[in-house]
Amino acid sequence: MNKYIFIACFIGILLLTTCIGCEGRRDHGRDALPDTVMIGELMRHAERCLEKPGSFKEDMDSAMNIAGEIERISKQQQYQRGIGLSWLLRAKTLREMGQSAKAGEPAAKALEILGQAGTAREKAQALIELGGTYDNDGDDMSRKIALYEQGMQIYAGLGEKLTEAQLREFIGDLYQVKQDYTNALNNLNKAVSLYQELGYKRLQGVYGLIGAVYVKMDKFQESLRYNTLAVKIGEELKDSGSLMATIYNRLGDCYWSIENHRQAMACYNKALPIAYANKDSFAVMNIEINIARVLAKRKSYRQALDSLDIGMAIAPELDVYDEGLFNILRMHIYMATDDMQHAEIYFRKLKAVYDQADLHENMRQALRFSMASYLVKAGRFTEGRQYLDAMSGMLDRYPVIKSKRATAEYLHYQIDSAAGNPGMALAHFRNFKSISDSLRNMIQSRQLGELQFQFETEKKDNDIKLLVQKSRAQAISLQKEKIIRNVTIAGGFLLIVFLGLIYSRYRNKQIMNVRLKTQRDEINRQNEDLRRLVDDKEWLLKEIHHRVKNNLQVIISLLNTQSRYLNNKDAIDAIRNSQQRMYSMSLIHQRLYQTDNLSKIDMRWYIPELIGYMKDGHEAGDNKEFIVDCEHIELEVVQAVPLGLILNEAISNSLKYAFPNGKKGTITVSLKMGDDKNCQLSISDNGIGIGDLNEALQSDSLGMRLMQGLSEQLDGVFSLVDNCPGVRIGVTFPYHEFAPEKRKYILN
Repeated sequence: MNKYIFIACFIGILLLTTCIGCEGRRDHGRDALPDTVMIGELMRHAERCLEKPGSFKEDMDSAMNIAGEIERISKQQQYQRGIGLSWLLRAKTLREMGQSAKAGEPAAKALEILGQAGTAREKAQALIELGGTYDNDGDDMSRKIALYEQGMQIYAGLGEKLTEAQLREFIGDLYQVKQDYTNALNNLNKAVSLYQELGYKRLQGVYGLIGAVYVKMDKFQESLRYNTLAVKIGEELKDSGSLMATIYNRLGDCYWSIENHRQAMACYNKALPIAYANKDSFAVMNIEINIARVLAKRKSYRQALDSLDIGMAIAPELDVYDEGLFNILRMHIYMATDDMQHAEIYFRKLKAVYDQADLHENMRQALRFSMASYLVKAGRFTEGRQYLDAMSGMLDRYPVIKSKRATAEYLHYQIDSAAGNPGMALAHFRNFKSISDSLRNMIQSRQLGELQFQFETEKKDNDIKLLVQKSRAQAISLQKEKIIRNVTIAGGFLLIVFLGLIYSRYRNKQIMNVRLKTQRDEINRQNEDLRRLVDDKEWLLKEIHHRVKNNLQVIISLLNTQSRYLNNKDAIDAIRNSQQRMYSMSLIHQRLYQTDNLSKIDMRWYIPELIGYMKDGHEAGDNKEFIVDCEHIELEVVQAVPLGLILNEAISNSLKYAFPNGKKGTITVSLKMGDDKNCQLSISDNGIGIGDLNEALQSDSLGMRLMQGLSEQLDGVFSLVDNCPGVRIGVTFPYHEFAPEKRKYILN
């Protein structure tokens, strides 16, 4: 346990020292414990892995490993919130990997722990992650919506309106899938209000969802209005994402429903290149199917089949439903061309799907209609009647659209006519006419709605033009009145202005002389204040470095005193290592205090000073020869501190392990600047070397982790190679200036 205490103390001291002048670290707070700081850094690193485009295995593995590390640290400290965050991170990673079903257990554990020990926002995240593990069917959908609504209410209570609006938009989409259109519109309209309140402009997605809900509610005019509005906003914002493909596709479906095939095809043709550009294979598949429907309606059957071939080729692995759609369309196209031989091929494929025991009844109902259509056209009336009767028996639970019901009645009419049953045939024909008339009335009503919508739009545009014209006429009239009034007033005051100008110039000259004298005195005073301020700032910076050096020396002394009361060799060694690390930092601040350069350290001075201290303070340092080859390189504190710590760890390891039994040897330290502005640090010895370099690199020792982590902080590359004999440690890092606001140290 002592090892973890000393590690935590060292991390705290390092973070405290390196945070001077660094505004980027204020979010840790003065009271943040070392374990919570480390967990926060680990969580941010994991979230960066998950936020990268795509789901690459190395990123997902990194996130999972970080979750395990957070759990290990938290269990050691009995930190329940950290344990909950580790489970939340696992759930997020599994969801990002497309394994939502496996994410259920970690999400539930995260919710259980964070509901008690976490923040409100963390509890909301756990609720949403758990909600994402449920399916969109039956009771799972209700539980999913309930969890999302709980998370949304938490964000609403926190005043995070944008997140609340986004969740309401998603919940509204879930309700429309559930066919609860009232709650769907309620959430979507509230999302729109929140977006507008925040001045959020990208409303095309939520408007498109509202249009989709109105389609299912059979409110065509409202659907057309919102889908058109979604397209307009997307075009104004020059949106080229995959969402625009969906919006154009929905608008095309609106025009398809009123048999406006020209407008429908225009929308589909706008959607298709966007789907291709975004590599959205599912969208491409759906749009190609819709294009094939329009082409078939236009009797361009060969082009329709080509479109289906393209859609099926580009689609990912198809499920039974999607493959069934392709086969149904192909069969109907071949039937329309009287190519019954090819139509039979797809009929058999549909029959094989229909005979599957676990097929969903909704899909089976769609297959019944298409298969009956084929059988009647093929003259197999008895078989066709069986499928039609089965479809009619399931209409209460699985209704079909009016056009299919009308066609089904006509098929019944054909079957009864062929069977010599004129009474039933006549009844079915009357039903066919009744449904067809109703369907035609509905389409005409929608077409009238489209015309009314176009009329309202044009009327609105004309009203706007008329108002603009009236405004311009009024502006011209007002301008003329202003000119006449201004000329009259100008003529009346011209003489007064002329006389006043002479007096004004005299007064202005006097006033300007006074002002110039006052400004000159003020500038002189400000210059004097600035000189004093610069002097004070330089003194203050020196004082800061002096106090930091003194504080580190006090800590070194305290650790030295503590070591006298310890009998544990490991603890004493840990204290001595910490003293050496702090001295490497103290030496930098001492130099900055003693010189006029308050920002940079000369490595040609610093490295020999540090080696001299370590040689004098180590038992094995007397019989070791040090060779220092350092160019004149000045580094800022933000690079000098990590470099000093790496030197300390590398030289300490050489003194401890490279020359056993008091063996003499040589340690070489080199720091040079390459032509590519990269600094190359090398620490090598001619000692006994390391048996397995890979095992050493993957070791969990604090020294190795420090050197690797500090190398990453320098944006450098760490290397450990066999020197034959001995070992060489190398760090190559870029030399650059650091902006003040970016000066911070991070210990990974």
